[in-house]
Amino acid sequence: MTDESLSEKNPSKRMPRWIFWSILTAAAFIILLVLGIGITYLTMISNVRHIKVTSDELGENRPAKASPSAINILLVGSDRREGNDAARFGERTDTIMLVHLPADRSELTIISFPRDLRVRLPGCVARNGLPGQRAQRGIINSSFSTGGIGCIWKTIETLTGIHIDHFVIVDFTGFKTLVDAAGGVEVCLPEPIHDTYVPLDLPSGLQLLRGEQALGYVRVRHGLSNGTDIGRIQRQQRFLSALGQKIMGGGMLLNPVKLLHFVGVASGSVTTDPEFTPGLMIKLALAVRVISSDNIRFLTAPWHDSANYPGRVELLEGPAKRLFRAIAQEEPFNRNDLRKSEPAITPPAEQMPEQKNAAPAPSPAAIPPEPCS
Repeated sequence: MTDESLSEKNPSKRMPRWIFWSILTAAAFIILLVLGIGITYLTMISNVRHIKVTSDELGENRPAKASPSAINILLVGSDRREGNDAARFGERTDTIMLVHLPADRSELTIISFPRDLRVRLPGCVARNGLPGQRAQRGIINSSFSTGGIGCIWKTIETLTGIHIDHFVIVDFTGFKTLVDAAGGVEVCLPEPIHDTYVPLDLPSGLQLLRGEQALGYVRVRHGLSNGTDIGRIQRQQRFLSALGQKIMGGGMLLNPVKLLHFVGVASGSVTTDPEFTPGLMIKLALAVRVISSDNIRFLTAPWHDSANYPGRVELLEGPAKRLFRAIAQEEPFNRNDLRKSEPAITPPAEQMPEQKNAAPAPSPAAIPPEPCS
């Protein structure tokens, strides 16, 4: 007997062509995406400029870390110039910030240091044609111009008792590139700016700043009714807050392609220590994206006008020590304690009068925006 079920040929079940081509297309897309990410990452690695800071530059008595998982990053804005002037004058900085990300990644704190702040400067070795720095009292930003990034790193650690893990230097060109990569940043000007020194010429009201105008805005000091360094610090903080909100609010951190593109641009716009790799940059960016704006705080190191050096400022010792200790020890930060030396109402940054005593500036997220029509 013949088993008909075995003698019959089963009809071939062919895969519909649309399914085949869909799978092939998806596979090709994944391969191209992986290759693109790999190429982008390799490009980022090759783009980043590095400066190695040695243990001899930082000294032996560095502050200890309360938690090995906490991250402290020194951010320095450089007016790096090309040609003979760079060798003659070195680099100068109007922007010195310390970025703190605690071990639990629950908040982000950025502390600004006035460039005209008089502090005790540590001795720094000569390096790369720079003369170095002798131990003395002086202006904080002179550490960068006389001793380079290693010297300003040592100065901030000595001043605050906070262990710094990495540094980032952003020069003029790099800053403009970063702002343009983000599509520009909107700011509200309560008064027009006319400054021939920067130069910058802007009307009042809501302005979208890109490139050269954005750079001029964070540098301007002479073209405003309040031409102080403290006013400039608050403008810088507001601008960086707006830039950060645009990056996070615009979905960039949720879009791997956009994030890789921006980090790729950023990697070619900054100078870091060799250990601060693009991979670590992406890791920290992903950690920051889940932090609410209420937990991102911009502060200014507590200061008062110098009694002996007009135009200079000095630390308010008590509030400054409490702030620095809280950051260094991963302890809660008592803002009410520092508000004792703050004015009851902080005027807009561009209209702020001279203050005899000031403490950490409120976060830009907590300051009502200027009315713009």
